[in-house]
Amino acid sequence: MKSKLLCGTACATLCLIAFGGTARSATLDDVMARLDKIERENAELKAKIKSMQGAKSAPAPVAAAPAPTDPSKFKGNPVLHAAVATSPAFSCNPSGSACGPPAAPPPTGPLIGGMPVKAGPLTPLIDNTTVTLYGTIDISGDIFNPSVFDQGTKFGVASNTSSFGVRVRHNLSPYGWDGWAAVAQIESQVDIASAPTERAAFGTRDSFLGIEGPWGSLKAGKSDTPYKKATAAFDPFSRTIADYNSIMGNTGGDNRAEFDWRMNHAVWYESPILYGLQFSALFSPGQNYAQDNSDYSYGDLFQCNGASTRGSGSNFPGTGGAVPGNIGGNGCTDGSYGNAYSAALAYKNGPFTAMAAYELHEQVNRHGDDGLQPTLPGAPSLIAPVFFPDGSQVFTGVHNEWAAKIGGGYRFNDWIGDLQLYAYYEWMRREVLPFEEPFNERSRDGVYASLTQYIGTQWSVSAAYAHAFQTPGSPACLSFNNVNAGFACGTIPPAGPIGQYQPNFLDSSVSQYSLGARYYFNQWASWYIVGTVLTQGPNAHYCLGASGHGYQVCSRDAANDTIGGATIKAASSGMTFNF
Repeated sequence: MKSKLLCGTACATLCLIAFGGTARSATLDDVMARLDKIERENAELKAKIKSMQGAKSAPAPVAAAPAPTDPSKFKGNPVLHAAVATSPAFSCNPSGSACGPPAAPPPTGPLIGGMPVKAGPLTPLIDNTTVTLYGTIDISGDIFNPSVFDQGTKFGVASNTSSFGVRVRHNLSPYGWDGWAAVAQIESQVDIASAPTERAAFGTRDSFLGIEGPWGSLKAGKSDTPYKKATAAFDPFSRTIADYNSIMGNTGGDNRAEFDWRMNHAVWYESPILYGLQFSALFSPGQNYAQDNSDYSYGDLFQCNGASTRGSGSNFPGTGGAVPGNIGGNGCTDGSYGNAYSAALAYKNGPFTAMAAYELHEQVNRHGDDGLQPTLPGAPSLIAPVFFPDGSQVFTGVHNEWAAKIGGGYRFNDWIGDLQLYAYYEWMRREVLPFEEPFNERSRDGVYASLTQYIGTQWSVSAAYAHAFQTPGSPACLSFNNVNAGFACGTIPPAGPIGQYQPNFLDSSVSQYSLGARYYFNQWASWYIVGTVLTQGPNAHYCLGASGHGYQVCSRDAANDTIGGATIKAASSGMTFNF
């Protein structure tokens, strides 16, 4: 009789937990009413069992543990936890001279995975982990002209920072950690229009494991730096051909923005928002095999620290710095750094936004510019110093590089709609020795400003301006924009041949002008059109689309010679879909 009653109770409870049958459509009041009924029946059963035990001399058999819940009927993630072990019984040794302490009473109340929780009777029935799938798809058709003598106008299709990710949050409050949660994320680039490479491997973008609490969050993995995030909202043309990283965060031009970066093997902290203020800080250890950071970091085989995949500074064949071998090849000599530190303070109060950010890269190796890096281990005879036609030897060395920026924004309503204004100033410095200053193209100031006029709820029109000021010098010869570009480094005409020239005393400033519009079908899908122009001094060699665009448009000829001072123009139209 007792076994049948216990089995009946177990079946009723399991049916309720599984939300089977008509319980799937029951209201919360119905469920609570059934729980009350079950509790009353349990009390009656306990009384009957107690009276039956008193009538029998033999001990009652122990009820079998309930069968595991069917995953297909579990509301939430189909994850089953192992059964909870029973407490050991009070016992003595055979001689009876020593007895163990009595077993601790089993926990009362609801359990999750055998752990007591503090919430009500429904808590064990509610899944405690939230898994979110998300992503962005952005694809555009482009037309561009780098104004190089053998290039002309070209067309392109780009998959611009398209990505897919999985975000997980596990609430720890029911286990006694009020306000705490374990968090994780795995995000990858998705090459919608181009052939996938290792850039599109799972986990190439912001990915981490961490914990959130009342005092902020602590995470480890890889992430955009606080310095980068501080002004991410300032750019209305992010990921398009007019992305502000053509200049901002970009020290020497070309196709990398070293201070608008995602850092590997990093640990970072994000504070809670208090009175509109939020602080964030990140540390990334260099983990380098070589003291001058000329090698791969531990865990980053085949990819130099601070280099874009298969791009400049990556040691990939054909990128200009590749050397034979893997570890020990000393090929990371185009911006590879050691330890890195990044911090930002942001403030937002209604329509007003302000921010300040700082980032330091320790011992950045630039020997790729002066030829003083060994090309093979143990073979210093292969070092080939670089000399200019005036007899000066190029020195770039291994030094710290840092950047800082400060700015803000304001949003107000004019007679058309909301108008958003942003602006900031940026300082970039490479701490070189005095005799290296004429070859220092990494120290400069910059300024950026943007405005976006919203028209109703479906249109916005944006304009932006970016400018990089003069640098102290340049470490390389650039090419004139003509068929003699491939000639050896000479001097400025008419003193020398018309081919390459020594640019380290010429104007290296650059300006970018961008204009565009976006139509919002809804909050997830939008269409845009944008145009941009990059005008440069003869010593400048910047690229459009240096960060988020699907590819870069640089002033290079068919032989990959860098043309100094070229004006680059581009227009693009595309669609963005967020989910």
